[in-house]
Amino acid sequence: MGKHLVSSKKEKSRSKELLSYLIVILCAALVSVLFRIFLFEPFIVPTPSMEPTLMVSDKVIVNKFSYKYFGIERGDLVVFHSPVDSDKDLVKRAIAFEGETVTLKNDGSIYINDKKLENDYYNPDDKPVYTEQSYKIGKGEIFVMGDNRNNSYDSRYFGPITESEIFGKVFFIYWPPSRIKVAN
Repeated sequence: MGKHLVSSKKEKSRSKELLSYLIVILCAALVSVLFRIFLFEPFIVPTPSMEPTLMVSDKVIVNKFSYKYFGIERGDLVVFHSPVDSDKDLVKRAIAFEGETVTLKNDGSIYINDKKLENDYYNPDDKPVYTEQSYKIGKGEIFVMGDNRNNSYDSRYFGPITESEIFGKVFFIYWPPSRIKVAN
């Protein structure tokens, strides 16, 4: 009878230990999911539109927290739901904001409210060629462009995006190892 009582206590002890491991694993999974939903999310660059800043298949971390509280600034690399294909996410550079007028010139320069954008972020190996045109950015909208301007499907084609389509800013390239750096 004594052996049975000892064995029963061991089984209860093992059950409690197993339950505690299960609780720890579930809590870790919950924290991981919440972390990804609200703070940071991995993202794989899908197209060459941001070269050489971001290369196809670069793995980056998207900060989903800071843009909601600190806003988006000109030059930020934003990740958003494609306005053309809702199943795709894109990454582009924020160029102009609500109330601004963007003018693209034939010589490849960009003007915001008639002032030349000095840091226009284009790929220096591929001088952009634009059809001269202007866009007035509406309420809650952002004009985005890829750095590889001659190979980027961006606001020049699908128009400005709404701020609500943006879900984060790229802030860190973590793969491949040779490209590890803070993104800008």
